[in-house]
Amino acid sequence: RVAMRMSESVMEQNTANADSMAILEAFPLAADYGFDPLGLSKIDFFPAGAADKQRSPEIVLRDYRDAELRHGRLAMLAALAWPMQELLSPSIARIANREFLNPGLSDILAETSGRSPSVLNGGLEQGGLAAFLLGVGMGIGAIDSVSLRIKDEMGDNFVPGDFGFDPLRLLKGATPEAVADMQEKEINNGRLAMVAITIFVLEEALTGLPVVSLTPGLFHPLWESSGFWGFLDSAFGVASAAQRIPVEQAVDMLSP
Repeated sequence: RVAMRMSESVMEQNTANADSMAILEAFPLAADYGFDPLGLSKIDFFPAGAADKQRSPEIVLRDYRDAELRHGRLAMLAALAWPMQELLSPSIARIANREFLNPGLSDILAETSGRSPSVLNGGLEQGGLAAFLLGVGMGIGAIDSVSLRIKDEMGDNFVPGDFGFDPLRLLKGATPEAVADMQEKEINNGRLAMVAITIFVLEEALTGLPVVSLTPGLFHPLWESSGFWGFLDSAFGVASAAQRIPVEQAVDMLSP
């Protein structure tokens, strides 16, 4: 087994040769850079810790990584869905009003001022949105129950986030190095998404404006930006004008 480089890990000491070390397939953890200024990885907040006060630090750290991956995956979905629904909802609302005489989405947009419905922005009580969120919560709970069962069945061989779900077979036949690289990319993108979705929520709550309006350059194509067209005019306007020819000359060139 490849031991973690303790200078880069959040583990305080190298337990690779200790008799009490839990031999886990999860180690070394991908994207473990040793950054834990509050020392949270050394505190067992899990329900299992209440029943077993002697859980090894490796087991606790593995459970934290599993929780981090779950939240990171949800955050990546949310970071995509949050701005997308703000961009698409006005168009969908117009179609719903015109074709189906259903003003439900328009009422939500009016209440939230075009922002995503949330606890801070409001709109969660409108129409069938509450029922939809309840269904999403139940779906997440069902997935979690299945994943916990898989975790218990695999025991020490369980790798955080690995529940055998790979419909596109992205990791089929991949080398251990490629798998580790993919794991590192996933956890880092999940961390970035958790920070991003938190910023989305705070920005909209403090400003009262949709995030797609606050930072349009991130969510709208370049050709919708007046600054982009101004740059093109200033950079290439002279060359374009120099290449223009009179209409009469163009007609003569094309005439048989």
